[in-house]
Amino acid sequence: MKNDHLGVLLPVSSLPSKYGIGDFGESSFKFIDWLKSKHYKYWQILPLNPLGPGNSPYMSTCSFAIDYRYIDLDALVNEGYIEGPLPHIFEGEDYVNFEDSGAFKDYFLKIAFKKYIKEHPHGLDSFKRSHPWVSQFATFQYLKKRNNNDSWNKWKKRDRDYYLHHKSAPRVKDIKYYIFIQMIATQQWEKILSYARKKHIKIISDVPFYVGYDSIECWLHRDEFSFDSDGNQTEVGGVPPDAFTDIGQLWGSPIYNFTKMKENNYQLMVDRIGYLGEMCDILRLDHFRAFDTYYVIPAGMPDAKIGEWRIGPRDDFFKALYEKYPKTNLIAEDLGDLFPSVLELRDRLGLHGMYIMEFTIFDPSNPSNDSLIVYPGTHDNETLWGWFNNLNEDQHNWLMDRLKTDKKHLYTEIFKYMYNVPSYMSIFQLQDFLKLGNEARTNSPGTVGYPNWSWRLRDWDWVNHVVYPKKSW
Repeated sequence: MKNDHLGVLLPVSSLPSKYGIGDFGESSFKFIDWLKSKHYKYWQILPLNPLGPGNSPYMSTCSFAIDYRYIDLDALVNEGYIEGPLPHIFEGEDYVNFEDSGAFKDYFLKIAFKKYIKEHPHGLDSFKRSHPWVSQFATFQYLKKRNNNDSWNKWKKRDRDYYLHHKSAPRVKDIKYYIFIQMIATQQWEKILSYARKKHIKIISDVPFYVGYDSIECWLHRDEFSFDSDGNQTEVGGVPPDAFTDIGQLWGSPIYNFTKMKENNYQLMVDRIGYLGEMCDILRLDHFRAFDTYYVIPAGMPDAKIGEWRIGPRDDFFKALYEKYPKTNLIAEDLGDLFPSVLELRDRLGLHGMYIMEFTIFDPSNPSNDSLIVYPGTHDNETLWGWFNNLNEDQHNWLMDRLKTDKKHLYTEIFKYMYNVPSYMSIFQLQDFLKLGNEARTNSPGTVGYPNWSWRLRDWDWVNHVVYPKKSW
């Protein structure tokens, strides 16, 4: 395995920071420099969208927007919009405090906004023109705040149906503020993306198949989802019972009305994925199988036992996507218990699939190959060290026999095996390079809230503790 096929998975929020959460500041640029120094070629991140329930980046209020907590305040200090230096908060802690770091950044962003608007009264106009979604998103945020932050279906009727009676956003200062923070976040991210490209580092981002229910997409496009006349969900997404759970997974995701979406050539999904594809180098399609077949559960069910499989948009959607966004570079998260048609769709599209070592190493009949993207585990899995320590004695013995090693060197040989396994690309969580256990796990599916999504690096001393890979490999 050459390093030009290797990459590191690390959410932006997990970077060291002076302000409680990793952001688009100095740490992002330093991390790219570190990748370059180690000859790695890929940085995989999680969605940058506004965080949803439980701080999940996979149930966002808007697929196009960026969470304001990623904004680098120091850049605004340097530009003269905030008076510095700023106090440091939660520095050296192992987990992100999303609420307090968010309140901290919101306070100083409002100061920056007031000065920016005073100096540049028309400074937002160009961004609004080039990003037509931003005024609608700002309106959504404003109306949500006006309705006690309730979900859009619980708003007062005049607000719930705002765009049925108005052609433009309300003329209030809050609207401009929400547009301002999106402009700053987008500009800062584009600088990181440009810097990574100059260093020949490709950024892999992620897009969920489903949108969050309390989102601008559902608010503005109710007829393209399985909702009743009051906007309530009649069906929800999930997956049926399998070897991991006898009740399945009930996600509660809004279900697309693909018959209706096809009438306008899937414009909502096309623009969503096409835009995000332009904000990175490679876009991973989460839950790719749903483009082929997706599982639908009647609303109100206590679990996912009762449901049915339906046929997704398949090739029709991708034809529409590539016609409008021909340069979109995709990879498929094709994990789980799949129908043959899912892999056939993947192969027709020429997409690379995924191979998770923690799921497959005990099955030699299912090897990796040069068309797959290999992971020890993704953000939804245990860290490699955590996984290793949870294996039983029989599993350790089986691995020692397969890898021709002893107990003392077994973990090293597992890492070496992963480093050299045939693949199109191999991606390691940074936690694996640091030999961290499950206290550093990014997410545990089926659970909500802390510590999910919140693990972070304390400081830059971590570079002195990277134990893998070995140069001799």
